[in-house]
Amino acid sequence: MIELKIGERFDLFVGRNLRGQNGCVFEQMQGGGVALIVYLDNMTIQEQLVLKHAKISVRVIREDKDLLLTMIRYDGSPLIFEMSFDPTLYKNKPEQYNQFIKSNMLTIIGIDSNTNIIKTLRLVSVPKRLYSLWISVWMNALKNENFSQKYNKWIDDLDSRYSVIKLWNMAENYGKMGQIE
Repeated sequence: MIELKIGERFDLFVGRNLRGQNGCVFEQMQGGGVALIVYLDNMTIQEQLVLKHAKISVRVIREDKDLLLTMIRYDGSPLIFEMSFDPTLYKNKPEQYNQFIKSNMLTIIGIDSNTNIIKTLRLVSVPKRLYSLWISVWMNALKNENFSQKYNKWIDDLDSRYSVIKLWNMAENYGKMGQIE
């Protein structure tokens, strides 16, 4: 288990220089589960409130049976993030993957990218429809030996042709985080 505390340094970004950057990392956490680590340059109090309390809309772009890009948008704000994920990175860590597929919970960690300090923590449930899609698509991806290369090429192609707003507008609505279905 990893202990996360607001006001403490986020040790998992040690070795990554994100100073002055905005974005997110969607990944499997040690001990199981998934997390969305949102990092913002000089995170403001308003941004902290948005990350902690705003409703989160979810959309998906899908191609073939194993290419999936999940996107989130914090309602009422300009914050939109791509949640790219390569499950094959965890293929040799079945204890982590098996724990993930047993839970539809997502931990959202807000980090100030200049200080690497945790500013917000939030736990949300993933909509059932999206969670089912994740499991289906990621299980297919695990069967593809060349998945990482194919997936990275696909994501790079999307990002080179479309802005994040255009991608959001193209994506299919999958509900809201924390929504009871």
